[in-house]
Amino acid sequence: MAGLIKKQILKHLSRFAKNLSPDKINLSTLKGEGQLTNLELDEEVLQNMLDLPTWLAINKVFCNKATIRIPWTKLKAHPITLTLDKVIMEMSTCDEPRPPNGPSPIATASGQSEYGFAEKVVEGISLSVNSIVIRISAKAFNASFELSQLQVYSVNTSWATSDLRYTRILDPTRGEILTFKEVSWQMIRIEADAIQNTEHEVVSAPIRLITNQSKIRVSLKRRMKDCNVIASKLILILDDLLWVLTDSQLKAMVQYAKSLSEAMEKSAAQRKSMAPDTTQVTPAPPSAQQVRTQQASATADQSASMARLFNAYDVRETSHHLQIKHLDLHICDDTIDKDRGINKRLDGGAVQLSFSSISVDYYPYHKAGETCMHWMHYGEATKSRETWAHSLLDEFKSNLEMLKNAVSGQTQSSPQHGENVPLWCAFEVPHKHMAVVCVSTADQSRSSPQSMISCNKKILYLPQEMPAIHAEFTEYYFPDGKDYPIPCPNLYVQLNALQLVLDSRSLVWLNLFALDLRQSLEQFMELYKLNDSQKPDEHVDIRVDGLMLKVVLSYIDLNFSVQTSEMVATNTRHSSGCTRSSLEALLQAFQEQHFFTSLSSSFPRSQNSFSVLHSVFQRHAHEQDTRIHDVYRGLAPPSLSTNALKTPAATDLWAVHFSQFWVDYEGSRSGRGRPTPCVDSFPLTLWACNPARYTQLHERLRAGIGSGLLPRSESAEIASRLQRKKLLKEYYSTDASPSNTPSNGLHKPHSLDGLFSGSSSSLSLASSSSSSEVDLQVLVHVQKHLSAQVSHGQYVFLLRLQNAVKSLQRSLQQDLEQYGSKRQGPTQPFSACVGVLMKSAEVTLLLKPIPQPDLNTSPLDSDVSPSESRATLEAGSEVSEGHERPSAAGEGIQNVDQLVCAGTHAINASPLLPSPSPALRKASVDERSSVVSGGRYLCIKYLYYVNLQVSVLVLKIHSVCCSLDLKGDDTAFALEVGRIRPNQLGNVSLQQHLSNHSLGSGSGSDPSTVLLNPEVQVRLESGPGAAVHSPLAEQNGFLQCSLQAFSADFLMTSLRNLALFLEDDSASQVLPMEITIKDTHVNLKDDGPRDNASEPKATPIAVHIHNLLIHRQDDGSFSIGGGYSCSLLPVFLFLLLPPLLNYNCSL
Repeated sequence: MAGLIKKQILKHLSRFAKNLSPDKINLSTLKGEGQLTNLELDEEVLQNMLDLPTWLAINKVFCNKATIRIPWTKLKAHPITLTLDKVIMEMSTCDEPRPPNGPSPIATASGQSEYGFAEKVVEGISLSVNSIVIRISAKAFNASFELSQLQVYSVNTSWATSDLRYTRILDPTRGEILTFKEVSWQMIRIEADAIQNTEHEVVSAPIRLITNQSKIRVSLKRRMKDCNVIASKLILILDDLLWVLTDSQLKAMVQYAKSLSEAMEKSAAQRKSMAPDTTQVTPAPPSAQQVRTQQASATADQSASMARLFNAYDVRETSHHLQIKHLDLHICDDTIDKDRGINKRLDGGAVQLSFSSISVDYYPYHKAGETCMHWMHYGEATKSRETWAHSLLDEFKSNLEMLKNAVSGQTQSSPQHGENVPLWCAFEVPHKHMAVVCVSTADQSRSSPQSMISCNKKILYLPQEMPAIHAEFTEYYFPDGKDYPIPCPNLYVQLNALQLVLDSRSLVWLNLFALDLRQSLEQFMELYKLNDSQKPDEHVDIRVDGLMLKVVLSYIDLNFSVQTSEMVATNTRHSSGCTRSSLEALLQAFQEQHFFTSLSSSFPRSQNSFSVLHSVFQRHAHEQDTRIHDVYRGLAPPSLSTNALKTPAATDLWAVHFSQFWVDYEGSRSGRGRPTPCVDSFPLTLWACNPARYTQLHERLRAGIGSGLLPRSESAEIASRLQRKKLLKEYYSTDASPSNTPSNGLHKPHSLDGLFSGSSSSLSLASSSSSSEVDLQVLVHVQKHLSAQVSHGQYVFLLRLQNAVKSLQRSLQQDLEQYGSKRQGPTQPFSACVGVLMKSAEVTLLLKPIPQPDLNTSPLDSDVSPSESRATLEAGSEVSEGHERPSAAGEGIQNVDQLVCAGTHAINASPLLPSPSPALRKASVDERSSVVSGGRYLCIKYLYYVNLQVSVLVLKIHSVCCSLDLKGDDTAFALEVGRIRPNQLGNVSLQQHLSNHSLGSGSGSDPSTVLLNPEVQVRLESGPGAAVHSPLAEQNGFLQCSLQAFSADFLMTSLRNLALFLEDDSASQVLPMEITIKDTHVNLKDDGPRDNASEPKATPIAVHIHNLLIHRQDDGSFSIGGGYSCSLLPVFLFLLLPPLLNYNCSL
């Protein structure tokens, strides 16, 4: 009896084992127990059974002992138990993909019969492995995986062990069955180390990761008639992970992944080309036996209940999932850098990244256009992405029909193709919460860590199930490798309630870390002769949606926050505010301004200025940059190849639309109290492109490289044939609304002749060299009225913030030059051009209150200095809500005093880089504290004297046009203001002003009016190009200002307060300038207090300036000349020059 059973075991196990013989089998028939020793398994069979990727191969598998236990009398309810003691597997990576896997031996054996009792027993086997050691040998490293106490067992729908009869769901109507398995282990240890070579030294640290108990849940759907797997669902669940990595270990990880990336990409392409087309769930017709089984069912209700249960747990398509409850990743500096003699700006830095509820979902065989409602994490984010993807597919189908017409027009016969529905493989990465803590260094003490990136869902009362970040990447392919047009891959990202704090110390450390990582990766690739597998020219449709995003710029203890309610950034034209019609309307608004016309080279712009309205925007707005447009012009051959409708990345044109965009001045990092508004909410639209890459693409088109040009005769023949067939006219014969008609990549022409008449001029852009084109072109449009307000404290803070940003920029640039990429040769200096158009704006200046004559105890009679009194304005804005409580007012004023009342001590406390000495830093803090303590008393005392009164000066500005040109180290800023009118409201209660200001105010005039003669023109240059004006201009810049046809009425107190408003205690740099004033009329009214109430009011002073020139030399001296018609001009200059002396602005 035992001999017969041994023969049966040998018959079945001989497919898996190499050296299996009867003497290695120890069997007890009656007890149902057996034992095998020293088994060497077949590598190829295991590869096929495990369905390993073709970049990985199994070399050897050995098992020392295997024990089997069979419950003969309870096979229906209890599983067969197979226990393995220790399994050792040796594997290696393949530079080139090995032959694809063959059929699994289990599937081959089960496919010989229908799903019956024997298949149920085999599928219910429980496996237990005490230890598994997997060793992987790669080109650049060796890795090992050790698993302990691995168990594989059948579970029910609740993922709990139970009777085997409850671990499967059978639907006789479909002829399909669901089974559920779970794989768990107690511990896994992962280790990787570089291969040491005697020829070259590899500086690398070993990587180690130890995880606690984890599990894998597997759901399988089979056909009953042949037991083949139709679809499977695999979920890997990891508990909390804590991983501490040094920078050398992270470099090693990136290097190892890079060494495998090329082989993995080739293997993935091979897998897609051989993917079975039947992987999608298509119910098979029931067999005769299934029909008989269904007819012999006891009741119809039982069949219906089983169908409902089957639908509840159905696996509609194959998918793989990774779930991590919480991940804490710590990255810190390694001491190896000091040993190598590397001097970094910041040493001993560390950053912490925390993620909660991370999910990675992979759907390899989803049919394009089908619903995603059955996906595991289907929600509002997936629904938004699905709507956007369907719009892209509709556009692709429309373009495909036009391409078919073009191909049929060329070949005189219609191409025959069946239904070609591509598949897509999608990656979905949602996670609910994330936090990145600011970098901390050894010389920095921080009581509580500050988050650099955090999620504000709780503060904004958003649903907790809403993901903080949701990303989906989709790539299309045909399963049989068919050469047929497919859509471009697309990426959708949704960001919800994220806050980014631009901490200078963290930015400097992260920049150094990224540069060092890139440099080590380049050395590694050069060492192992690895190719860079990046595809920069491949276009990817991208859309990024943002909800309640916030960016905070911190300086000392003050915050400057930029926020938006909703944001869309995309390089497609299927989002509100980002369509081609929106771009066309924006270009029309820009073209109405003489400042932006291409022929305008007069002041404030120059002949060397870049053209703001580049032809790339024009072509994109009229759909003249698509593949279909190139085909119909004869620039690209019409063919139904895979990449026929894929556009290169050089033609990408990005649009960023903010539905509401606003800026606040929060005042304290603790966030107490309500923030003070700086810029009220307004819609904002940005458009950006890369003309240099666009020009290079068209140069290749002209040379016949890339997609290849057709001969002129053939191109003309195709164009004439298409014109005769009137394909475009027939296609656009029916008028439809732009919102409902998908974009077809070809703008509707007014006539058919107009389409081909522009073919010769279409490449006019390519006639100029790509080296003369700008690298980045940006258009910024503010469509509605903009309202902003600023106090003296905010103005001083913005100046300090500007200096801090400049210092940070210099630090980043120096590190980039020192640790940048050495593989790239000499490159052209980066150039950019930014154009901004704003129809109207209103800037409110909160000045020092005007003293009233009826106040006997005027604060002007006291010894309070102007800087101390001006601090009251900011203090009032901080405590406007709680000025009745002195203690709360004291807390609100403290942070403002540090900026305004502390003088130069607050200026020198730059947080960009660590102080040279802790003693100096402590002394600076002590001095600042002493000044603040004295200034706080004066500010609070003055606060009660003025009773929260401020003097309000409103500047109403119309038709604002500006441009910014960057080319290497040269910077040129040009500004043109059509009209500016001051409105002096006098003393107003600050709380009342803020309440009225929050209600909004109109522009005061028709913003659509185009002003031909601007009143204010400003040009500010810096860099080597500005040295033609003066030697000092190269470093400090050169300011040119023109004021003409300006007419306004000013109060003398307003001008005095304006001079005090612009006053800054810091040492200002000498800014060479040249100011021209022409045809200006200013009426000055003296509204100061009178010693005697019976004195008559002063007569207004009228100043008429026909031509005046003010020039400031490098030594700071002013020279004034020109003609004027009033002898009181010195009075006006006396009021004008202090603001110019105190003005400190540079690029």
